[in-house]
Amino acid sequence: MDRENRRIGTVLAFPFFLLWLLASTVAYSTACIVGGMVSRRFAQFVARAWCRHLLRVIGVRMNVTGAEKLSLEKRYVFFANHQSALDIPLLYSGLSHPLCFIAKKELFLIPFFGWGIAVVGHVRIDRSSARNARESLARGVEHLKRHRLSLVLFPEGTRSADGTLGEFKQGSFALALDAGVAVVPVAIRKANERLRKKSMIVRPGPVYLDIRDPIDPTGMEKSELARKIREEIEKVVNSKL
Repeated sequence: MDRENRRIGTVLAFPFFLLWLLASTVAYSTACIVGGMVSRRFAQFVARAWCRHLLRVIGVRMNVTGAEKLSLEKRYVFFANHQSALDIPLLYSGLSHPLCFIAKKELFLIPFFGWGIAVVGHVRIDRSSARNARESLARGVEHLKRHRLSLVLFPEGTRSADGTLGEFKQGSFALALDAGVAVVPVAIRKANERLRKKSMIVRPGPVYLDIRDPIDPTGMEKSELARKIREEIEKVVNSKL
């Protein structure tokens, strides 16, 4: 009976969450757009505040370990496993660096949200062809260097259905090598338990962000870098699922 009551409560609360999400998207995106006219750093601050607000509203408690390994004076390329639609707000909330993500170009057309993520500094990718995708990634590297942003990549390319680590795509590692900065593996745990793939129901509870040691990719091949990053993420995800 208690489980059934909780399920009914979740269903009843969902429309109110959607209303909050719509209102907060308009409010925070507008703040990003207006603030971004003066300072990209301020737009990043607003985006991070929005992500933290979202996690509080849905009852997700984040635990971060390893943040002391990073320098706020440096840029990085972060590689994270992809468990949930919550991964981006989790990384935004748990990492203190100005961040940019690579997002499909269609997202930038969404009113308010798309305009906001453009001002914050995220990179649009055109997936209509392999050539267009490569050109988008090359522009992303230049964007990273020009605006002194740290880049977040999901080498699996898609969310995991059950929390296990999927196959890594090699293209993201070429991008990391071109960026010429240290790369940092980040292991996300329990995010899939909070919001599963193809589900609209969020289950409150803890999520863990484990920041591993930065890796100097100088002289590495893509395959070697991919192996090192996978090993670091896998040892956390597989041992503590």
